[in-house]
Amino acid sequence: MSGSYGWFSFIPGEEHDAIMDVLCIGEALIDFVSREHGEALETATQYTAATGGAPANVAAGLAKLGRKAQLIATVGDDAFGRKILHDLEAVGVVCTLRIDPDHFTTLAFVRQGKAGQRDFEFCAGAHDYLLPDQVTEEAVRGARVLHYGSISLRAPQSREATLKAIRLAKNAGVLTSCDPNWRPDLWPDPDAGRVAMCEAIAHADLLKISRGDLAFLAPEHGDNYAAALASLGFAGRLATVTLGGDGSWYQAGTRTDVVPSPHVQVIETTGAGDGFIAALLDCLLKRDLAIEMLDDDALRGIVQRACAAGALTATGYGAIPSLPDAASLEAMLRMVGTSEDRIEV
Repeated sequence: MSGSYGWFSFIPGEEHDAIMDVLCIGEALIDFVSREHGEALETATQYTAATGGAPANVAAGLAKLGRKAQLIATVGDDAFGRKILHDLEAVGVVCTLRIDPDHFTTLAFVRQGKAGQRDFEFCAGAHDYLLPDQVTEEAVRGARVLHYGSISLRAPQSREATLKAIRLAKNAGVLTSCDPNWRPDLWPDPDAGRVAMCEAIAHADLLKISRGDLAFLAPEHGDNYAAALASLGFAGRLATVTLGGDGSWYQAGTRTDVVPSPHVQVIETTGAGDGFIAALLDCLLKRDLAIEMLDDDALRGIVQRACAAGALTATGYGAIPSLPDAASLEAMLRMVGTSEDRIEV
């Protein structure tokens, strides 16, 4: 990577010529997660460095579940950019990374509160320089699902690239999946952040949003999640509101329900939502994305499986090492009495 500019495409294993299950676009960065719960970032001394960024984590989670997942992103020409490539390569993600010699790889410093809440501070760099030329019609049309967030809507060029991918997906009939991910440190103007998140939501067929993010966007609706989503203009096929240790609420058409989460020993929650959406997409792909054809039990089982994946991701430091593979996820489901066979995915 040193001294290079332009494209770096890595395809692990055999030459890629098949349809991609999920194309992820957006930020790839390094999380420095404090290992000292409750300690301020100013005084913390112990950190775990881990490849992160929500789209990168989702791609990794899907690859660990056996899916063909691709990531389009921009990283710096530095050791952290090489670490991102190495970590994603190791789990089988198809990486299409632009190496930017003028901007360092984005870093995120994560403080863990004693009650499980997290605070982020960013050294924003190359992730803002995702370019429209990185998004090709061939890549988007070759995917069954496009997954994106709102952070890549922050800077003009990455915004244009993300909206281009969404437009191509809509034109090609590719399902669009979104996790808005509110990170206040990246948005000096909270109103601009709200606008970007609402724009991301409006384009989504499938939405995963945390309870906290939904409360930020629509505080007047409290726990009335259906009303909150309607007020934001969501008109997609499936919405999930993750509730941390309380599980997930979901809505598909007129059907709504709450699924509990398995109880685990929580170590660190960064990437738990990404593990959730990766497992959710994996299950829906097994059903050919026919969300409306799922009966109530199947739909509930799929969300339950996603909750289990999110819970497992919270049991270690660093999202990608903690994201479950199919075997560990199945083992968790058997422990709580819900196997893959029983939920028929």
